[in-house]
Amino acid sequence: MNPTSSIIESIAVDWGTTHVRAYALGHDKTVIAETQSAKGMGVLSATEFEAALLELVESWLPASGSIDIVACGMVGSRQGWQEAPCSPFALQSLTTVTAKDRRLNFQILPGISQTAPADVMRGEETQIAGLLAHLAKSQDGITSKKQVICLPGTHTKWVEVRNGVIERFVTTMTGEMFSVFT
Repeated sequence: MNPTSSIIESIAVDWGTTHVRAYALGHDKTVIAETQSAKGMGVLSATEFEAALLELVESWLPASGSIDIVACGMVGSRQGWQEAPCSPFALQSLTTVTAKDRRLNFQILPGISQTAPADVMRGEETQIAGLLAHLAKSQDGITSKKQVICLPGTHTKWVEVRNGVIERFVTTMTGEMFSVFT
């Protein structure tokens, strides 16, 4: 489905190392269209991000004015479009990216970090927030017992959550090792 830009309120983007996924959100914040490509952070230079984004969402953009686009993931790393510095277990303000195309009001969620063991999470914390929101509405609910969440991918994350709060996490290079051995 390719909705007209008049029914799109904003765009959410999950930009990882190997893939980018974009979601057009309606006025009630539900997903009304989605698209993806293999132009993840790992194959782009800093100057190629805007063009890669436009390839995905050009038809969703307004003819005049701008649209809010919020992205999470490796797009905010040092190797990404623009660095959005992580902080320990607390989301800081969004990092605004000045795009050449004036229709793009592009911002990046910063991700989170921890010091022991030293690690960073970019994008997965957003997925966890979605899971916790879902659990809060379900009969399973959020619990005071430790829950372990596995987020597979290029950099698989194992995350311990208690009372709806990330307590610690560890990254394993599962996806990278798989690509080396295959």
